[in-house]
Amino acid sequence: MTLEATTLSYTLLLKFALGYFAILATPGPNMLTIGTMAALRGFRGALPFCLGVALGAGLVAGATSLLLEAFAGSHRLEMVGRVVAGTLLMALAFRIICARAPRLSNQSLFSEPQMLNNWAVGLGTGFFIALTNPVTAAYCFAQFIGPLAQSNVAPWVILLVATQALLFGLLIAALFAHPFVRHVAFTYHRQVCAISGLMLHSLGLLMLLPVAL
Repeated sequence: MTLEATTLSYTLLLKFALGYFAILATPGPNMLTIGTMAALRGFRGALPFCLGVALGAGLVAGATSLLLEAFAGSHRLEMVGRVVAGTLLMALAFRIICARAPRLSNQSLFSEPQMLNNWAVGLGTGFFIALTNPVTAAYCFAQFIGPLAQSNVAPWVILLVATQALLFGLLIAALFAHPFVRHVAFTYHRQVCAISGLMLHSLGLLMLLPVAL
């Protein structure tokens, strides 16, 4: 691989990472669950869930890449994919912007607090929540048929998704273990949602732009 190609790959991965960070930073089920676990059981109590989320997110990215690779070369499919992905991203952006601030509650997620200490339960819960997360799937889909369509960085993207999800989850767990940080995070919930939503909305518009031209 030439120096120019390597630089381009790093640039694509960096842009992908920044966009995915905006998604991870949006308050939602994952952040709420991790925050609840860290608040009730400390940092270690959230570790299994964080690992499960990372594995599930990585699997979603890998499945999306394989699906698009199987249908590669179809211009019509690409246009349909852009419409679907762009529309979905814009719909998700609207939902994020209008989202209400969640409340930390041990009763909202688990009927028995001791379940938070069960590695199998935490790992499985995080995995299946990430596996059914439409935001990660929509973002990966949009990127694989858009900026990453002609690149060979798919394996690195899969690893990047899993790594980012894990590191961000651990960061949230470490922060939410402190009451003051939890208070600040939920106080500025609206501002965080607005910024993240606008970023996703912009990505959606960029996906639809080639269709309109």
